[in-house]
Formats: sequence, C-alpha cells, structure tokens
Amino acid sequence: MTRLSLMIFCLLALPVAGPAAAQQGQPVDLELLLALDVSHSVTVEEHASQITGLAAAFRNARLISAIRNLPTGRAAVAVMFWAGPENQIMAVPWTLITDEASAHAFASRVAAETEPPWEGLSFTAIGTALLRGADEIDSNRFEGRRRIIDLSGDDPSNQGVKAAEARDLVVLRGIVINGLPILQDRKEHEDREELVRYFETDVAGGNGAFVLPTLDFNDFPRAMLAKLITEVSGRTPTAPTRRQLADMTAD
Repeated sequence: MTRLSLMIFCLLALPVAGPAAAQQGQPVDLELLLALDVSHSVTVEEHASQITGLAAAFRNARLISAIRNLPTGRAAVAVMFWAGPENQIMAVPWTLITDEASAHAFASRVAAETEPPWEGLSFTAIGTALLRGADEIDSNRFEGRRRIIDLSGDDPSNQGVKAAEARDLVVLRGIVINGLPILQDRKEHEDREELVRYFETDVAGGNGAFVLPTLDFNDFPRAMLAKLITEVSGRTPTAPTRRQLADMTAD
C-alpha cells in the first residue's frame, strides 16, 4: 500500500460526527415549553393576565427552589404563542434557569410580552401547536432528561391537525404534554366538564401527564404556579382533576 493510499484509508477509518453528534445539546434536567393560547377568544386583558401570571411564577421562591432541587439544578424553558395553523411564534427563546437571577431574568423577558402578537385570529389549532412545540424542543441547544409541553387554552381545537393525532406523534418523540384548560367562557358546569375532558382525552399525553383546569384568567397565576411546581418536581398532582373541578364550580 502506498503512503497516499494509507493516508486515505486512515482518514476513511476515522469516526465521522453525524447529525446526532452535531445536535448533542447542553445537558439539563428538564426542557419545558410553555405554549400560551393567543387566539381571538383570548382578549388583550386576558392575554396580559396570562403573561403577568407566568412572569410572577418565575419570580416565586417555591418554583426557583424546585428548579434548584433538580438533580443538576438546571432547566431550559421557553414560551411559545399559538393560535391558528399558521400562527405560532417563539415569544421568549430557550433560556437556561439555574438560580434566582436567571429565573428573574426569564420572568422579565416574559413580562415584556403583554401585547398579543396578532389581532382577530379566530382559529384554534392545538394539534399544529403541539407539533411545532415538539420541533422547537428537538431543535434547541439543550438535552433534557425530561421534556414537556405545557399547553394552555380556552377552547377545543377547530383547525389544523387533530389534537389527538398530534398528541400521539409528540408522545412518540419522548415528550410529555400537560394541559391547562381555562374555563373563563364556560358558565355551566357541564360545559366546563366538557373542556376539561377534551384536554384529558385529546391533548394531554405521555408518562405522568396531567390536566389542571383554572376557572378564569384571574385564577391563571395560581394555577400556573401550581402546575409549574408540579412539572418541575416531577410529581403527580395530589387531587384528581374531577375533584378539583367540582370544588371550583361548587357555587
């Protein structure tokens, strides 16, 4: 074998960094995408309630403590707004949270998004939002032990990919989906039950997935904080959804 042939052989024998190696991300305990409904049914004031509630959660000492108590104390979090099939936008990019300072910085980024990105969008495309959310998790710069999409909304899907079909595809990618149905516009107990059941059967999925309803947008900050602490800690909610809903609508 000539020297040139030997060099070519050795180069070909070297391991090549393929796509999987190139995409190897920074290790974290959790990748969490917060997907907020900004469709026409959500008013400007209601959107602001979502934003202020979410920002307040990341300033809360209990949530910061839950992140610190993860095995490595590292979580990657991002916020996505969604509405119709063509309307998803990453409102707050992926951010590494490890302590109070990084959590507060993320909260400040969230708090700046009080204006909805679109006006007059009447469609609700939960399935499309789930698929886009999964793509954002797969393509970010992090590699999480757990990967979660936390989707909030006040109506069933009415456009795009069917929610249940998208949910199944996302779960196959190793991503858990939790739901936060907002019952603001549903005054009858049966209507509230119907939306919660839809989130349970068509939206939530994966190991340990759960649905935590909130009665209205004023209650959103409390519900979001409770949901985030549960998601970060990896616990299962102690109270069944049905009992929670019965307590919330007992009036």
